[in-house]
Amino acid sequence: MSLTVDNLHVYGFQSPQIIGWGDSVTEALIQSLQSSNFQLHDGDVVVITSKVISMEEESSVWLEEVVVSDKAKALATTSKMDPKVVQLVLDEANGEVYGAVFHAILAKTPYGLSANAGIDLSNCPDGYALLLPRKPDESAEKIRNELQKVFDRKLGVLITDSRTIPLKRGTTAIALGVAGFHPLIDDRGKKDLYDYTMTITTRAIADNISSVANMVMGETNERRPFAVVRGADIQLTDEPVTMQTTLMPEDQCLYFSPLLNLIRGTEK
Repeated sequence: MSLTVDNLHVYGFQSPQIIGWGDSVTEALIQSLQSSNFQLHDGDVVVITSKVISMEEESSVWLEEVVVSDKAKALATTSKMDPKVVQLVLDEANGEVYGAVFHAILAKTPYGLSANAGIDLSNCPDGYALLLPRKPDESAEKIRNELQKVFDRKLGVLITDSRTIPLKRGTTAIALGVAGFHPLIDDRGKKDLYDYTMTITTRAIADNISSVANMVMGETNERRPFAVVRGADIQLTDEPVTMQTTLMPEDQCLYFSPLLNLIRGTEK
């Protein structure tokens, strides 16, 4: 599956097999590209869903082994979720949860705010809960190095996950891990069409690319965990980069700061 808009081209690739525990994502990706006779270009961004990275590194929990706390039981009643899954959300978020709706708990993790701390029961073996990759930036860099050796191209790599937008239905995608290019483009100080100087605008280029790639990768049984985005406005680099640079202080976040103030005010 592919998508083309002006000079931006997006290609989706099926895995040659369902990636299981401990299977090499890089080997499956290389095989998928080669069997499709796809030629990578310098500046291409290779996008990989976090689910297969978690499968490779066996970042999961056998639900039968989870010990449920009283807090998890109470939150499970509110969210109508399995108490064992709720306990995992609390563990992954270090207890930083801010309420729940049907089947979704708002949690804060090292990747920002998310539903259920990124824990997923879909596209993983029955009885397990799939956690997010432990070190997605390092995984992205490792895959980038291996791909560049095989294909002799300068590339970017992203590891992505699904996210929702406040007060909007539907999922999009964000980047959890990045390698080979800067994840932000700073437009502060630039002029717009009417000579207005931009003061706070910073473009989330890694997240934007993730969302575009998500259009051809899918969310259910498509079995397309890989995509290549060509023509994106990125700045390639061999220096270490990290998605952690995209996170902002809590008191500067339009969504989180008012929410936190409201919660604290209610608690008083």
